[in-house]
Amino acid sequence: MQNKELNNFNKMIGDKATIIGNLSDQYKKASTPEELMWCAIQMQNHANALRVIAERLGTDTKNIYGSDHHE
Repeated sequence: MQNKELNNFNKMIGDKATIIGNLSDQYKKASTPEELMWCAIQMQNHANALRVIAERLGTDTKNIYGSDHHE
């Protein structure tokens, strides 16, 4: 069960990275300030979600496999 959860986090990270890459391509092609702003906001939202997912993956990985050092 735990490895399945880690795999799900890894998949979500890959999906968010793909979305951010696609938005970056859209940003390059945007022709109006509104389109640029929309793309920038969407990239920021997905980057924040990516950060949260990555933090959760790190925490869950540490909880499952342990850590040799103390924070």
